[in-house]
Amino acid sequence: MPEFLKRNRNVLSISLLFLLSGAAMSIWFRAWSINVSTETNNQNQNLIDVINQLEAETVTLEADIDALRSRITGQILTSAETDEYIARLRHELEQMQLISGQTPVTGSGLIITISDNTAGAEAAKQLDPANYYPENYIIHDSNLRYLLNDIAYLADAVAINGQRIVDLSDIRCVGTVIIINSTRVAPPYEISLIGSAALLEGALQESSQYIYLHNKNMPIKVSREENLTLPAYTGVVLATHAQIAQ
Repeated sequence: MPEFLKRNRNVLSISLLFLLSGAAMSIWFRAWSINVSTETNNQNQNLIDVINQLEAETVTLEADIDALRSRITGQILTSAETDEYIARLRHELEQMQLISGQTPVTGSGLIITISDNTAGAEAAKQLDPANYYPENYIIHDSNLRYLLNDIAYLADAVAINGQRIVDLSDIRCVGTVIIINSTRVAPPYEISLIGSAALLEGALQESSQYIYLHNKNMPIKVSREENLTLPAYTGVVLATHAQIAQ
């Protein structure tokens, strides 16, 4: 066999070997990618299932707590019909429940509705995608907390998206979701406050957080209401460190 044919055959063999190796690597990489993607999707789905299950359990527990409170109130009402002392205790209990937010309340006040700046986000994304940061155009848990710190002291009762706000309430962010009283809430955020609408609106206009959100073009709507109804706080009340004095 001529020498040049041997050399060509060797080159052809080596080229074929590299070609087959590359094809094998490509097939292995695609299989690995599909496997990783499948595992990630399964993990995400498992997390979503766990979150949904925990939220369902929370709703059930809150309903049980509310039912127990109703039973206690009913028993006190029955006793109060024939016992003056129990009637006085009942009145004191009602006042404490009112102060602690454990009973629905009605009255006049103010509703503040805040939402994400979706229009600004879309414009910024199209104008300069490289410097577009979506977190600059959404309402965060800190925005709600700071706003409440500026005005809630003037209100008799406060609720956000149907969640009563009391001393034990927790407003926090989990990923891109805001949690209030263990319940997910989404924009628009409707802050309902029972109290003097004039005082509340005056404090709102002077609030540094309101000015900050207004300057960021977050949609904010303020309306005075004559008949607001806020639900009772249905979360758990735990005494972790305190106990009844003997």
